[in-house]
Amino acid sequence: MSYKNLNKYIIFFLGLLALLLLIKYAMGNGDFKVFLEASKLVMSGQNPYNKWIFVSEESSCLYFYSPLCAITLSPFSYFPNFIPNLLWLIANVYFLYRIWNLLSLYLDENSLSGKQIKWIYFLTILMSVRFALYNFEMIQMTIFLLWGCLESLRLINQKNYLSGSFLLALIINIKIMPIVLIPYLIYRSQYKGAIFTLLFSILLLFLPALFLGWSHNQYLLTEWWSVINPSNPEHLLETELGPHSLTALIPTLLSETKGVLPYTRNILNLPINTSIYIMNFIRIILIISSLYFLKWPPFTPAKSKIYKLREIGFILLIIPLLFPHQQKYAFILALPAMYFLSWYIVFNFRSHRLIMKQFRWNIFIFFIIASFVLMTLTTDSLIGRNLNNLTQHYKTITWGTLFLLFSLFLAPISKSNDTPSSSAASNH
Repeated sequence: MSYKNLNKYIIFFLGLLALLLLIKYAMGNGDFKVFLEASKLVMSGQNPYNKWIFVSEESSCLYFYSPLCAITLSPFSYFPNFIPNLLWLIANVYFLYRIWNLLSLYLDENSLSGKQIKWIYFLTILMSVRFALYNFEMIQMTIFLLWGCLESLRLINQKNYLSGSFLLALIINIKIMPIVLIPYLIYRSQYKGAIFTLLFSILLLFLPALFLGWSHNQYLLTEWWSVINPSNPEHLLETELGPHSLTALIPTLLSETKGVLPYTRNILNLPINTSIYIMNFIRIILIISSLYFLKWPPFTPAKSKIYKLREIGFILLIIPLLFPHQQKYAFILALPAMYFLSWYIVFNFRSHRLIMKQFRWNIFIFFIIASFVLMTLTTDSLIGRNLNNLTQHYKTITWGTLFLLFSLFLAPISKSNDTPSSSAASNH
C-alpha cells in the first residue's frame, strides 16, 4: 500500500470517528435545546427570560440570548432535537476549520518551515482542544461567535464594510460580548466599520418587531436586559462551580463566601462590596492594558499582521475574564492568543536569547506550562469528576487564563521575529 493511499484511509477513518462523535453529542441534551425551547416560547408569544428551561433530569438553564436569535432558530424548533443539534454541530466543524484558515492569514508561512508549521498546529490544538470539545459536547454558540469575530474583522479590513459590519452586529446581537471590537475598530481607524456596526446593531434590535409586534419586542428587549445587566447581584458574585471569570474569582478570593464545596478559598476577609470594587478596578486595569498591545499612536493601522494577531488575541482573551456568567466553553475565545503564543514559541525557540534574556524566557515558558496545566489538564476526563469539581471550586481555568495573559505580555515582537509588511496587514 502506498503512502498516499494510507493517508486517504487515515483521513477517512478519522472523519468517520468525528462523525460518530458528532452523532453522539447530537443525541444528548446540550445548550442548543435551551435555544430551541426559547424559540418556541417567543414564537408562541411568551417570555423566555427568567424562566428555567428543562434540559435534562440533572439540569435546567436560563436563556441569555437575544429575541432575534430565538426567531432565527424558530424553523428548526419544529424538528426533533437531534436534527438541529447535528446540523449545528456540523456547522461548528466548518466554523472551526474557517477559524483555523483565518488565523493562518496572520502568519507569513513562507518564513516558516513545514516542521515549524506542524509544531504551531500541534501546540495550538493541544492548548485549545478541551474547550473546542466542550463546545461540541454542550452544542454551544461560542465557536460561531469566535468565527464571526475573525471573519467580520477580515471583511472590514478588506473594505467589505456592509457584510463585515452586519456580521459583527449579528454576533453582538446574539451575545453582547463581541461589542469590545467596536472600540478596537475605532482605535485602528476603521471608522466606517465601527459606524456601520453600530447602525446594524440598532437595526437588529428592532427587526423582530416585524414578526412580534412593536410592543412585544420592546417587552422582550426589556426582559433580556434584565437577565444580562452586569449590575445584577447574581453577576457581581458567582460562587457556584460553573462560572469562570474575574467575577467568579476575585470576590471569592478576597471575601468569605459559601460555595458548593465546603473548602475555604479566600485569603482575606474583606467586605463583599470592597471585593467587588477591587474586581471592577482589576477589570479597568485589564481594559487599559490593551493599550500596551495596541501601541501608540491611536487611529492608525497595526504595524504588521503579527502585531494584529497579538492584539486581537489579547482582546478576545480578556472577554471571558471581563464578562460575568462565563462557562468553560467561553474560553475557546482564547484560541487566537494560543495560536499567537504557539507561533512565538516555535519561531523563537532557537533564537530566544536574541529576543529576551534567559530569565525572562524561562518565566514565559513557566507561564505557558502553568496555563496549560490549569486550563487543559484539569478536565474531568483526565482527573475524574471529583478532582475536576475541586479545580472548578478554585477557578483554575481563570487562573490559567491569567497566566496566558502574562505570557502575552512577555512575548515581545521585535524586528527579528516580526512578520513584515504593514501594507499586507492593511489589506488583510
